[in-house]
Amino acid sequence: MAAAAIFGCAVIVPSVCLAQIGAEFSLDFSSRGLLASVRQASLLATLLACGWMAQKHGKAPFLSAGMVMIAVGMACLALAPDHATVLVAQAIVGVGCGALEALVNALVADIHWRSPAGPLNIVNGMYSVGLVAAALVTGEMVHAGYAWRATPWPWVFPALAVAMLFATRGYPVAQSDGRGRAGMAFLRRPLFWVLMLAMVIGGGCEAGLTIWCTNFTEAELGATPRMGALITAFFGAFMAAGRFGGSAAVRRVTAPLLVAGSAVGCAAATAGLSFVQDTVAAWCLFALGGLLVACFWPTLLAIAVERVQAGSTAMMALLGAAGITGCTVFPWAIGALGDRVGLRGGLAVMPVSLLVLASLCGAIWWRGRRGR
Repeated sequence: MAAAAIFGCAVIVPSVCLAQIGAEFSLDFSSRGLLASVRQASLLATLLACGWMAQKHGKAPFLSAGMVMIAVGMACLALAPDHATVLVAQAIVGVGCGALEALVNALVADIHWRSPAGPLNIVNGMYSVGLVAAALVTGEMVHAGYAWRATPWPWVFPALAVAMLFATRGYPVAQSDGRGRAGMAFLRRPLFWVLMLAMVIGGGCEAGLTIWCTNFTEAELGATPRMGALITAFFGAFMAAGRFGGSAAVRRVTAPLLVAGSAVGCAAATAGLSFVQDTVAAWCLFALGGLLVACFWPTLLAIAVERVQAGSTAMMALLGAAGITGCTVFPWAIGALGDRVGLRGGLAVMPVSLLVLASLCGAIWWRGRRGR
């Protein structure tokens, strides 16, 4: 849970400071979006490598190394003299986050393989807790007059402490439900490929809201950096509530139906961002977006564990890779489209994609009802 929180901190600090970083290095919207995309591309490559290597060598060394890389990357960000070094720092952070993304969810699924949706939502909820904490601290530091370069330092030493904890813990043996845990049998399941596409959309929309929340309110609504940070924290708080609430909701409604309904609501909220004219309305829409986007990532993973192949670290890594692909493409696509038609128009990428996600999960739910 602590690792997930640090993950959230590492992602949000440069996002809250995006306007200041952009101003110092004269970056347009697409170049600002590229910062997140570089981190996510590095994360993606590491995720795939760790998912394969951890099956042979165990999770412990990669989890510890991942936390160390996050600490190193955050320190490099604070010391970066130019735009190129900022990109390198984000790539290093991405390596660390990739190790966590590959293995933390898989570790939780190993422990709770019979009913993974609730625990996965809770652990991923801690990501949102870290996002909120870092957004608040970063926003207050900038408001108090600290340079953006000071904002990564509060998270360097906690990351190193968690690395030490991972190095001293034991890890459970992956469990199986008898549906063919060994090998890559999941690749033959059509449902796996549907979930891959769903993860691209779900991860991409979560990243789009997270990365552009602060910059949207500053660029389009004239908010101060402090207000932008607070609205990001507000968004993160509702995302945390959505994940903790999702762990309870899956006891009352099937996982595919939960994702489908949330996607429809989130599509409406993100569509509203293209027309919002004041910060109060923006607060409400980002809060609703955070609440509804929250369940996508952990619940889609849970569907895979329950319906495709329990106990497969490789499957979890590939699904995570699909989500990270969305996280890589969507922030850049929103920024690139924003340079051409305005940031409001760029955000229209999300509602269109979310309706596709709702259709995919609705089809999964319908086939499940028919026992197929």
